[in-house]
Amino acid sequence: MDFEKSIQTISKHWDDASVTFDKEHATEDLGLWKEYLEKVIGLNGNGKVLDVGTGTGFLAFMLNELGYGAVGIDISEKMMEIGRAKALERNQPVSFINSPCEKTPFDDGEFDAVVNCRLMWTLTKPDEAVNEWKRILKSGGKVISFMRMMSASGGQGHSVYENNIELPLIDGSRDKYVEVYKKAGLKNIQTWELPEEMSVSDMPSWTVFVGEK
Repeated sequence: MDFEKSIQTISKHWDDASVTFDKEHATEDLGLWKEYLEKVIGLNGNGKVLDVGTGTGFLAFMLNELGYGAVGIDISEKMMEIGRAKALERNQPVSFINSPCEKTPFDDGEFDAVVNCRLMWTLTKPDEAVNEWKRILKSGGKVISFMRMMSASGGQGHSVYENNIELPLIDGSRDKYVEVYKKAGLKNIQTWELPEEMSVSDMPSWTVFVGEK
């Protein structure tokens, strides 16, 4: 399947999921999330951060509350509609843009950090995506990925998409994620486990991957 057709299939999947997305993901301790977001970004709320695959704005709204200029992008326009409505309701100046994460509409060096949450396993071209995120980062900026390592090998374990779309990181181990970062030329790559109490979900706890431009 070519890239454009796969984008259409994936977009439809997340459009369909948008109705129950917030309810299904309301399992997180937002106070602890903000604490660790600031710890890993480390700019004390100063700077501009892109949340890639933002969904309805889980990370983007917390980034704004921490003081960052927050922009969220997602392949699902229906997710973006919900995010925009929430921004208006909360009076938070978070921008939501419908865009694939492999080809973004931003300038070189526009962001201080690029973050994402449970995104990388869903990507058809993770190498291209991380290269794109590096392009739009300022020198010294960080790519930060939060993942639940779902299987013994580390990855999600099964595809959620129709039409046999190939997902290179579907069963990705930590080493495979780190290798994608290295291929993009990111430096000072780190990975560590986050506290189990960040989530009341029965799913595995969070692992964070960080690399610098």
